[in-house]
Amino acid sequence: MKLTDFQRGMIIVLAAFIVLGGALFVNRVVLGDAFGKEEAQHALYGLSITKDVRALDWHGFWYDTQRQMFWPFLHSWALSLFFFCFGVSYFSARFLSFTLLAITLLMTYVVSVKFCDRQGWRIGVVAVLLALTSPLMARFGTENTLEGLGAMIFMTAFYFYILTEEKKLTINYVLLAVLLALSIYTNYLYAYLMVPAFIVMTLGKLGPIGAEVVSLNRKGEHAAVPFFWWAYRKLVVVGVLAVMIAAWFLTATFNRKIMLLLQAIFRYSGGEQVSGIVNILLYYPKAIINYFSFSPWLGFLMLIALFLPWVAFRFPKIGKLYTFVWTALLLATLTIPTKAPQFIYIIAPFVFIIFAATLFYLLEKYRRVAALGIAAALLPVLLSLPQLPAVYAPARPADRMISVLGYFQSSLLPRYPLATSLNLQHLNPEGVAFHFWEWNAPVLADPIIGEDEMLRNAQYFLTVELDGEHPELLDDSVSRWNAFLQEQVRAGNLREISFRSFPDLGLTARIYEKTSR
Repeated sequence: MKLTDFQRGMIIVLAAFIVLGGALFVNRVVLGDAFGKEEAQHALYGLSITKDVRALDWHGFWYDTQRQMFWPFLHSWALSLFFFCFGVSYFSARFLSFTLLAITLLMTYVVSVKFCDRQGWRIGVVAVLLALTSPLMARFGTENTLEGLGAMIFMTAFYFYILTEEKKLTINYVLLAVLLALSIYTNYLYAYLMVPAFIVMTLGKLGPIGAEVVSLNRKGEHAAVPFFWWAYRKLVVVGVLAVMIAAWFLTATFNRKIMLLLQAIFRYSGGEQVSGIVNILLYYPKAIINYFSFSPWLGFLMLIALFLPWVAFRFPKIGKLYTFVWTALLLATLTIPTKAPQFIYIIAPFVFIIFAATLFYLLEKYRRVAALGIAAALLPVLLSLPQLPAVYAPARPADRMISVLGYFQSSLLPRYPLATSLNLQHLNPEGVAFHFWEWNAPVLADPIIGEDEMLRNAQYFLTVELDGEHPELLDDSVSRWNAFLQEQVRAGNLREISFRSFPDLGLTARIYEKTSR
């Protein structure tokens, strides 16, 4: 049986995902370290929802859903489903992101095949390969964060947007509106980048339609039918979107949710503050160059492809991606005060498709000359090939922070409360709370509790001593906590009962116990 182009490309995509995606799965999902702060925060939200559903505590479920105001609840709902299916663990949380990565790659291929005629399967294969070799995709496709869900929603929404134009079915407009609304329930920042992109695309059609409206008097009332249906379907999108947004914001916490939405977008969304107009304008072009590919030169070529819009004339439907990419880039650059590469993660698959389409456009138009030029342009990529294995198997010490947490857990009796006040990248209050989620006693890790209250209510006290400056350090909490513990040892309130050195990590873990006085 002769394979179709779609099937031939799908076989290549699946083979690449099994090999390259399999390496990501083993080294970053199965063998991943303890959670970073943001990963742990999302894990705790998912854990709360899971506990509520298990206990059939619908009041608690509603409360834990509504309290997720800075990062709305959709990710925690999905995460709780994975916790139910695979158990509460680091693996389950990261497996959700890996699953979303797989869906995003599949949609990237399907979009390319669907909307790029006979070249589509080749464009899709190249776009998926670019994604599988991207350090940014590898990281957020295997970490317990919101980026994967945002990218999947954006790509799927684009797919349904094009379908609505082709088939003109009302149900497609409803699905499109639902997907756009889901971005609000995922991350305000991503909704802020996604929804305007679709608005700009829709408004771009008002010119031709407006010209028709002007001539309606001459053409008669039957000429108004196309405009009527266009307006009707757009009202369907707006109506469904408005209802779903209102369902989230129009609650007793309306004012706080609106304030956090504005704060998330226009004040602080994580990332870093960038000063100077030149640095601001160049931040995301540099991010595309440095993070979208394992090779900065390949990243530079991807950036150049974004400035070649005539490719859109060859692939009109894929050409719409330029609008989405540039709307998101301009909003992220000019209106969001903090910057971070992950803010534009959701457009990475679009950039890969545009670059792949550019390659095949040149090959089709200029043939042999283009083939030689592309080969010459890609030669410098070979210099970066030694960096590619690190995408799939990042260097890691023999011991990891998860080993430290395991040492703490195995050395203590679970019926006594414990306390710690550490704020390291992979040993933080949220991460400790998640790691000890089954502990049969209170876990006092939140610094808001205060050291004196911890001393009164805990039996065990956990800490680490670092060897000099340490890459895991986020602030001076370790030194302050250790000073407090030493003061209590001198006062006779605590005594050290165990310690273990982790030389590969450059630290020593120590456990103190309250003396019976």
